[in-house]
Amino acid sequence: MAETLQAVLLSSTGLFFSCGTSSILVDVLNGAFRCFRAVDAGTARAVILGEPPYDQVDGIFYSHLHPDHYDQASNAAFLRRHPGISAFFPQADTPDHGVVHTGAFTVEYQYLEHVPCDYAWAKHYVFLISAGGTSVYLTTDAGLAVEGHRAFLGGRPVDYAFWNAIYLSYPQTRRLLREAAAKTYIYHMPEPAGDTSGICRKAARNFARYPEELAACTVLTQYPSALSLPPLTK
Repeated sequence: MAETLQAVLLSSTGLFFSCGTSSILVDVLNGAFRCFRAVDAGTARAVILGEPPYDQVDGIFYSHLHPDHYDQASNAAFLRRHPGISAFFPQADTPDHGVVHTGAFTVEYQYLEHVPCDYAWAKHYVFLISAGGTSVYLTTDAGLAVEGHRAFLGGRPVDYAFWNAIYLSYPQTRRLLREAAAKTYIYHMPEPAGDTSGICRKAARNFARYPEELAACTVLTQYPSALSLPPLTK
């Protein structure tokens, strides 16, 4: 019997996925940036040292190398202790599309442009992660390229998807949330006290205005947030 995929949101952007004795990290060893929560020092140390539950990590993946997703010093320390591990660190010459098989996981990656921002550019990717019979679409900071998402997924059934809160604000993106996956999580949320752009307020307003459209969506703001992800689609 297949093991159930589990996920833990460790910071605003960092996710730890495990399936049986296999696990991967996505955007986990990150830094503090603006109002976004970084992975705490104790967790970062445990990841770097390979302490339980991070003692059987098969791969480390980064959507892009902005500071709220990636910390150079922490990742250098991790790689020194875990040579030969499957690793995805996007560079300018990274192919736009590819697949990585590691442990129990298949990770398909696709280049999609970052949402417009006023700080350092970096090549940005989304991930379709499969393990234990479950599929998860992880969109990180992808811009509002509705057709780009649809083209990558190609009509494939997806159990769970993680999206930025900006996707709550437009009719075409709310429709995408409903159609792309059976269950939707909104993550990469700022700390309310430092949310000068009003992301938290806008998200709450959208849920109040469009409860039926967003019925399958859950906002994640607690760290850690542990999620069990059994298959929802065939």
